[in-house]
Amino acid sequence: MTAQRTIVEDRYTFSGFLGSGGAADVYRARDHILRREVAIKILRKEYAHDEEFVKRFRQEAWSTASLSHPRIVQVHDMGCSEDGAYYTVMECVEGGTLKERLLEKGALPPSEAATTALRIADALRAAHASGIVHRDIKPQNILVTRTDDIKVADFGIARSASSDTAFGMVLGTADYMSPEQGAGGSLGPRSDLYSLGVVFYEMLTGQRPYDADTPVAVVAQHVHEPLRPPRDVDPSIPEAINAAVVKLLAKRPEDRYEDAAGLMEDLKEIGADAAPLAAEGAASAGGRGQSPETATMHTRRIGKRRGKGRRRWGALLALFASIVVLGILAFGFYGSAQPLEAIGASNQPASQSAAEGEVEQPASPAGMFVHRATPESVSGNSTYLDDPLVNGEPDALLLATQNWNPGEDSGTYNGHPVGVWYDPGRGQWAIFNQDRAEMPEDAAFNVVVWTEV
Repeated sequence: MTAQRTIVEDRYTFSGFLGSGGAADVYRARDHILRREVAIKILRKEYAHDEEFVKRFRQEAWSTASLSHPRIVQVHDMGCSEDGAYYTVMECVEGGTLKERLLEKGALPPSEAATTALRIADALRAAHASGIVHRDIKPQNILVTRTDDIKVADFGIARSASSDTAFGMVLGTADYMSPEQGAGGSLGPRSDLYSLGVVFYEMLTGQRPYDADTPVAVVAQHVHEPLRPPRDVDPSIPEAINAAVVKLLAKRPEDRYEDAAGLMEDLKEIGADAAPLAAEGAASAGGRGQSPETATMHTRRIGKRRGKGRRRWGALLALFASIVVLGILAFGFYGSAQPLEAIGASNQPASQSAAEGEVEQPASPAGMFVHRATPESVSGNSTYLDDPLVNGEPDALLLATQNWNPGEDSGTYNGHPVGVWYDPGRGQWAIFNQDRAEMPEDAAFNVVVWTEV
């Protein structure tokens, strides 16, 4: 395509075809300016002169770009080529779709289905908090990462929760459409939760709750036909999960969950896990089901505080402010990727592992040091700490920023917003780039840590 050649010449080199949607094709490409793999969605030529399709195509980019959440596909760029092809550049998610996963494997184990539903709800909670209703939640729009986490995509017909219809018409996919959506009524966050309920049902049973020969007939079933609970299809489905699905698929919006957060609480009680699974997931959550805040500095408290020593957050923040000032001065003078003298306790070089047994763990350690990413500690968009005061201590309070003054010999400056999370599987803390950029080798980070015993 001429449009593709224009985009390649400007910035991107296309390397493969990823798939097609109703009106667009998606390609894998290399962004030579930012040096990363991306996915580029191009509106097909036959729709490029249709004002309605162009409007929807742009709406998807605007809606998605307005959201910043690790479980929502991120938009990097959009535009129109010299020969009139509209395109959107997005992060590349290479694990396929949930639909493909279901076609390949059939019904999922209840625990896996509940965990996937919880993670979809996590993305919806963020969208709804920003006043955006997706309106087309279905397995085809749920992308699966290489670490089996998920990302919600295709906000093409998403609109403000205050809008009655998208572009004045009923849009969506009949198999997953809420009763009020099928009737052309007012939509809100609970309509997305209904669609999630259909997806949940399909994950558990391998089939959708309603099926008919025509889309119109399917919509009519959503509106009028009583639900067959998933346990009637598969009695091995736990009653608590069955109850959650039945509540999601209530005909009346007011009988469903009030919001995605309520569903998440129930699923967590069932045992669903919101935490990311591995390195790529480090950008997908902030540890044990909490999503990272979009900020340069990130604070994470994991687990319950132990012992009698309880610090108030105000005091902690005041202490940290003092440490920040000291840190700026110290890094300005030394700029070294070695631990500085700790505040309240001694610290050891980050290269020394806890397994060596050479560091005596103080009763209430507190430390400030510079962590330097090495090839051994980098995994995707993350670098795992190897400081003995941090790793193996999930109850730590950890703060990390890009290094203020890395100096000539202490590592590469990392210009991305960072977060921290504790990986219980590895027993290590990780610093990760919240924008999912690949972690630069030799990047340096300021780290402040408190632990309590």
